[in-house]
Amino acid sequence: MKYIMEFVNHFLHEGGKITFLHVTVSNTIPISPGEWRRALNAISTTHMLKGEGSMQVYYAVKNSSSIVTGILDEAWSEGYDLILFANSTYRRHLNHLFGNKIDEVICNSPIETAVISYRDDMPLKYGRILIPISGYKHALRAIKMAELLAKKYGSEITVMYVGTEKDDPRQVITPVTSDLKGNGLKHRAIFRTGPVVETILAEAEKNYDLIAIGATERQQPYNFVTGSTADRLIKKSSCPVLMIKTTSSAQ
Repeated sequence: MKYIMEFVNHFLHEGGKITFLHVTVSNTIPISPGEWRRALNAISTTHMLKGEGSMQVYYAVKNSSSIVTGILDEAWSEGYDLILFANSTYRRHLNHLFGNKIDEVICNSPIETAVISYRDDMPLKYGRILIPISGYKHALRAIKMAELLAKKYGSEITVMYVGTEKDDPRQVITPVTSDLKGNGLKHRAIFRTGPVVETILAEAEKNYDLIAIGATERQQPYNFVTGSTADRLIKKSSCPVLMIKTTSSAQ
């Protein structure tokens, strides 16, 4: 929760609202005493958190037949702008760091969704941000969120395109760097060839503070909407990773 609060502070509009949601899984009402104890424990932790400025912090407990259904029902009914998951890299040993619950939410969410994978042993910071780009909408949205961080922290953004020797990287890179230049942000662009994940990780080893990426653009059906690239980057990255799945109406 601490990492979520710190991260949301960068993006929430003045007077914005953050709600911590706890979903209890039960087909009966009232729910079991054990479920209520878990919900109350989450609520008590939330009460200790405070946002910057006029940020409003709330909590919600929702009873549902599944965690995914509870999250999506809340998103549909309450007019939220973003669903945010925080994932600690202590789960690196798992085959899939995000898991099918987060994937299902991302796949069916009516609003923009973000996953920030942080490291327990290091604070979030944004001096140098690496953005591997593909030209697709989710990656472009990741750039916009990185721009907000860069404006606040004076970050240097590195735009990276990994392709083949036959590719013309200017078609993908130039629109992005033109936008960054127009916003007065420090940036540079690099083109690399080679295996995508390994090439990105090799660059990330050069003292970056954050990698910002878009969700996979593959069409359904598939098991992991985050995609093997995102999953492998998070599993092996030396720094936190932010993944974005946007919608056509996201602002």
